[in-house]
Amino acid sequence: MLENIKLIFIYLLGNIIYLISFLIPKNKNLWVFGAWFGEKYADNSKYLFEYVNKNHPEIRAIWLTNNNETLKIIKDKGYEAYLKNSIKGYLLSFKASKGILSNSIKDIIPYTSGRMEIIQLWHGSPLKKIMMDNTKTNFFQYKLTLNLFPFFKKDYTAKIYIAPSEEVKNRIVSAFKVKDQKVKITGYPRNDVFFSDKRENTSIEHLLNKLKKDNLIGIYMPTFRKNGNLSEIIRNLEQVNSSLECLNTVLLIKLHYQDLKGDITSKMDRIIFIKNEDINQDIYTILPFTDYLITDYSSVYFDYLFLDKPVIFAPIDIDDYLEVDREFYYNYDEVTPGPQARNCNELIKCIEEAINYPDKYKKEREEINKIFNKYNDNKSCERVFKMIVKLKS
Repeated sequence: MLENIKLIFIYLLGNIIYLISFLIPKNKNLWVFGAWFGEKYADNSKYLFEYVNKNHPEIRAIWLTNNNETLKIIKDKGYEAYLKNSIKGYLLSFKASKGILSNSIKDIIPYTSGRMEIIQLWHGSPLKKIMMDNTKTNFFQYKLTLNLFPFFKKDYTAKIYIAPSEEVKNRIVSAFKVKDQKVKITGYPRNDVFFSDKRENTSIEHLLNKLKKDNLIGIYMPTFRKNGNLSEIIRNLEQVNSSLECLNTVLLIKLHYQDLKGDITSKMDRIIFIKNEDINQDIYTILPFTDYLITDYSSVYFDYLFLDKPVIFAPIDIDDYLEVDREFYYNYDEVTPGPQARNCNELIKCIEEAINYPDKYKKEREEINKIFNKYNDNKSCERVFKMIVKLKS
């Protein structure tokens, strides 16, 4: 209760700051970036941020974060970054003409965004219903919040939104309740990594290079669940581990960042839990190292299709998930180009099949990729940047 009162007080103060922000002149060449509510250095805004820094020195690109570890990662790369609650962070944010997001206005400083043009890059092609399409949302409470604290409306009044295809564009239009012309098909900046030979120098990459000499490497990325329960696969790791040894494969497990807040580790020789510090907070740095993906309802598989490698689906609790967490935009069976495992025994069989017959679902993967990804190149950052600089205020 005390935390809620404190938050309301902060938001009321934020309303005053928000009004002030309309009075401050903007610098057209000053852009602020953020992601994941200020907690991580990852996703589409990260890749566009680095592209701008490397290719367009005329733009002063600044990253805003709540996280000291994130701050260190960015500064160690030689880029400019500040804490969101710092004086410098506020002063620069007041002057910034563009705010680039991957999640919501909370990625940056909401209260300074009065005259700022927001660019919403989002964080994936939605399998699950999002924003105003999500029927599990408490719309009364949500709309009340938007009316009381108008800076949160910036999520729905962005200058432009992006999408990787016409199909995804339609979902963005519906979810954010915006006009069709506001959503541009550019591809997602983070997917440029799949077409690059350059890799980040992270601690886990050195390990993966050693493992790949004698093993295939898979990665399991389960979706976060509201009830906090972990998937059946996580609860039966010993069974999975013993089978992986027979298949001569290693399985990386990357939990959703909200699940990573717990202390989950494994001492099993064939299973490695990936932590944020292992990958500099960005899982996309190591996806190209892997030989197959396992997921349940995560939209990461739409991006993984660029690699043309096997995808295994594990919708073990799909009925509960649809009831408690989210509904889907699609019939699950029609948009999942790979085998489905309903328990751990079936999962092992699917892994064995993926290893021995990696091209079995190749045609299905290509068909889904065409629907959800228009561009198959490393030019998404370039397309997004050109679109931003053409904007008329």
